Amino acid sequence: HTAYLAEINQLAKRGYKVLTLDYVGCDSSKGKYLGSLNEPTRDVIDLLNYLNIKEEIVLIGHSLGGFTALNIIHLKDEIKKAVIISGFLSVSLLADGLIRPKFIANRIKKYESKKEPTYFNLDNVSYLKTTKDDIYFIQSDDDQMVPYRLALQIVETIDNPHIKKLKLTGRKHNPNYTDEAVAYMNEVFGQYYYLIKQKKIKTDQDRIDYFKDVPLSKLVEQDEKMFDSISEFFNG
Repeated sequence: HTAYLAEINQLAKRGYKVLTLDYVGCDSSKGKYLGSLNEPTRDVIDLLNYLNIKEEIVLIGHSLGGFTALNIIHLKDEIKKAVIISGFLSVSLLADGLIRPKFIANRIKKYESKKEPTYFNLDNVSYLKTTKDDIYFIQSDDDQMVPYRLALQIVETIDNPHIKKLKLTGRKHNPNYTDEAVAYMNEVFGQYYYLIKQKKIKTDQDRIDYFKDVPLSKLVEQDEKMFDSISEFFNG
């Protein structure tokens, strides 16, 4: 959750009560490790069932969190709105579209289906074609982590008035960042990996020293207009 404090602040200052979590095995949560891309779906459903929240719940997630939010709104009838930022649609689509050779993709799918069969077999594409839930997809067409062709481009073929789409260019995997933040991130991490290649950054202390003077606020500056559009979508 600490990776998303800037985004959480954008929502909180617009008047939303924000509930976030660390998946099992991540950051402050107990557990050995995140064992499946579908485990976060299980974690969020368990949390919602435990809390039994009576207020209206709207979902927002980025990347794996976006995929998780899509699964949740698909499964939970009481949740009617979600924003999916740079999220993929299914593990199968992602594996088949990214992993080569094919037998490795098949092994990944077999592993995922064995770990979380209920969630692995969700057909989110068919769900999106007919749902009356309101869902807002946001992605940059140069996303390198979750390729646009495997996510928003598929959603763009779906004719459903309840599905809203926003395609950007030049924001890579962080379309909610400003253009300036994305450019600065490219500069900072480009130099970082260059220094690693030159063997000038070798130790944990080297990494700490490199990043200690990098202003975090500049690195994760959020697109205010985009969050305005998300707020309008939630309130609509």
